[in-house]
Amino acid sequence: MGAPIPFSVAWGSGPVRVLMPDRNYDVLPPPPWSGGPAEALQRAGESLGTWRVDLAGVKVDGPRLIRLATSAKAASLEAALREDFGRPVDLEDFLLFLDDLLREGEQGLEGEVVWITSSRARKAGIFLHPDDIFEGKPRLYGSHGPVVIDPPRPQLNLAPARDGDSPGSAWAMRYPNPVKEPEALAALARIRDESALAQRVRSLIAQLRAQGAEVYLNSTVRSPERGYLMWGAFLLSRAANEEELLAGVKRLERAREEWGLEVQIRWLDPKGWQATRDAALAMAETYEVVFATEAGARASDHYTGNAVDLVALGLPTRLELRAPEGEIRVFDLSDPAEARDLSLSPQIIEWLEAQFGLQKMRSDYPHWSDAR
Repeated sequence: MGAPIPFSVAWGSGPVRVLMPDRNYDVLPPPPWSGGPAEALQRAGESLGTWRVDLAGVKVDGPRLIRLATSAKAASLEAALREDFGRPVDLEDFLLFLDDLLREGEQGLEGEVVWITSSRARKAGIFLHPDDIFEGKPRLYGSHGPVVIDPPRPQLNLAPARDGDSPGSAWAMRYPNPVKEPEALAALARIRDESALAQRVRSLIAQLRAQGAEVYLNSTVRSPERGYLMWGAFLLSRAANEEELLAGVKRLERAREEWGLEVQIRWLDPKGWQATRDAALAMAETYEVVFATEAGARASDHYTGNAVDLVALGLPTRLELRAPEGEIRVFDLSDPAEARDLSLSPQIIEWLEAQFGLQKMRSDYPHWSDAR
């Protein structure tokens, strides 16, 4: 493999850059390692040079990897990474990802910052994915297409797309969600005041943060127009050829008419199918879409205020939660296999479903619906 292959779509001042992943060790020695995975991690740290990785907001560089490799016990290196990063790292796939970075460094690209958002990491398998936890189907790095490595473009920095525009990141500023957490909860309370969903979610967030967890309320109320655009971006970004993309465009146009949406996007870019696919990729990246379906776009619980997208990372090894009715439960998350991630913790999910009146959509990483 050579340098990352850029897609020809404007993203900031240049094209989207991607890493072409594989499951081969091209630079690091392949397993088995006499010193276990720590040997490979230390070699990666020593070889990383001036490469830096922004891993879902965590700054990762060579010295940090060396420190972890030399200080962690062999049996708990993965747990040490999850503790240090506060992220549900999949050790095997993380090492393969580092090997790909080193491979690209040999092509003269050393010294750059590589940006891996949480959605990119889950999609690629660098982080645990719901399929790993709930389906028994490990998400293997190198099996899910190119990994975008450009910095994410904050939606607030974009001017909204205009009627008639082709796909692109600017559509994320049409039909926007409430931006700040208090606004998002207030919007939820206005629509679903009788269920007290906003109150329950607010209580859960406060308890998690009080114990050191990193918590994000990514979405509450969402318009059908935004849901349609998110699905469309995801659908077209996955087109493998012109035939698939044109079929996707027809499907989107038919859905828009059948659903009675006045979304004036021109799905087919005048520059052709590849330009459309690449622009849809940039659009999906801006939305941070990992997975989307037509059924979800047609009738999402977000449209009626029945759902939230909630992320809680870096859970403590001892987590205590109090239910709205007063029941207290203590969760032991000290086992090295624990993800320390709310959306990937079956025992916590089951208790929240029973005590908080929530329903976790296990296939959709951040999605929780109101069961009351």
